[in-house]
Formats: sequence, structure tokens, C-alpha cells
Amino acid sequence: MLHKMIRALVADDSAVAREVVKDGIKLLGSKRYFDVTIAENGQQALNILQSKPVDIAFVDVNMPGASGPEVVAAMQQTQSKGCTSVVMSSSLNARVESVLKEFGAYHFLQKPFRAENVAEIISSYITMNECYPVLIVDDSATMRKLTRKILETSRFDFEISEADSAETALLAIKTGKFRMVITDFNMPGADGLELAGSIRELSSKIAIYMMSTNDTTYLERSAAFIGIDGFLKKPFNAGDIDALMHKLLGLDDPRFGKVRDVFSFLERERLKTGS
Repeated sequence: MLHKMIRALVADDSAVAREVVKDGIKLLGSKRYFDVTIAENGQQALNILQSKPVDIAFVDVNMPGASGPEVVAAMQQTQSKGCTSVVMSSSLNARVESVLKEFGAYHFLQKPFRAENVAEIISSYITMNECYPVLIVDDSATMRKLTRKILETSRFDFEISEADSAETALLAIKTGKFRMVITDFNMPGADGLELAGSIRELSSKIAIYMMSTNDTTYLERSAAFIGIDGFLKKPFNAGDIDALMHKLLGLDDPRFGKVRDVFSFLERERLKTGS
């Protein structure tokens, strides 16, 4: 299978840090081909981002010329809009962390770090950019369109199909194509719980997530009992999808990403117990 070349930027005024990142990239060299560009200060990093697209950038927080947060903030106005940015520093204060999160930074590497830490993040990046066939099931065309848009703005890559009923969904699922299903609960005919039960009779490998405006513990517990993987309370956003996908694929939660339980009743119970 042919894979797209990964274009990486390593921006740090420390030669030692740059070499560790490069060594981490080399650890994944057998899986993908990398085009690595080096910047020794913030201004060089900005010039590179403006001159060519970059897929993943490792950016030091404290650099001469332009700081890491300034580089991440400016990234959206360059050819590298949508670049996965990983910031590096010995520490982060709350103000800097807030800025980085606001402008879409993905993860944080605390100095000193090892090449293996870099390789783990790159491995997650590769996993996020695999294609995951997903089926959206909702009797509302408007909600299907909205859910499609949310999936399209996720960090993950989806091949999206739609079904307007449980019956239509089951016919599609029997093709064996789908990795996951996102289904509404309230539908005429068979509802989301019934659909999930039918899917589980066909396969235990398909991830199932239920959408609903309801947020009752009873509904969520019923969904969990049937074997649904998670619950999406409307309205939800791309950050919720990213959080669920990280859990589904066993990826570490990113420092600047949304972190949530697959079911909200789990979070409520944890808050009650204080664990």
C-alpha cells in the first residue's frame, strides 16, 4: 500500500533537542517516508510554514525571532493550516497553555524527552490519518449533514456514508465495510438501541456510538449494556469525536485535546466518589 510522505518541521534553537526529535522520526522510518525541515528560530519556522505545507511540526515554546505560541497561532494563516503541532518546553504556564489550546496545538513534549517519546506521537499521528469507514444513521437529513461536517473537521480521517433508518443501516453494515457506526437514538421504527443490538449480533468489532439529546443515566446504562462504545449528547463537536477515537484506538490523550468519558454517567460517578 502506498502512503503519503509525511512532511515534518523541527523548530528549536537547541541543536540537542533538534537531534532528539530527528532520532525519534528515524524510529518510524520503516513505516513512512519523512521529509524533515529544520528551523533554528521562530522566524525561520514561520518562513518555512509560509513557503510549503507541513503535516506535523515540533515547535519549541521559547525561541528567538518568534515564540512557539506565536508560530502555532500564525500557522492557520499559512500553507500549513491544519498542521498537527507539538510544542516542546521544560514547563508550561497556564497562560501559554491556554493560548496553545486556543490555536489548536495538539500535544506537549516536556524537556528533556527521549526519541521514543517523539516516535510515540508520530505513531499516533499516523494512526489518526488512516482512513476509518463510518456510517451515520439518523432519520433527519439535517442531522446527518451536521454530523458529517463535524466528522470532516476532526483530526481523524473518515470515509463517511449515511443511512436514514435502522433497516437501511443494517443492509449497509452487512457489507462488512464499516469500522464504526454513529447512530441517533430517536428514530421511527427500530431505535438506536435496537439497531445497536442487531449490529452486535453481526459483529463485535464495529464501534458503535449513540447520539441523543437525552442525557439520562438509564439510557446511557442501557446503551453500555447492549455493547455500545460511547454516548454523544447533542450538540457535540469535533473535539468529542477526537476524544472518543483516541480511546477507541488506544492512543494517549493529547495535552491540548478534549478529554471526556465515553459515557457521561461514568464521569458523574467518578465525581461522586472523588476518584
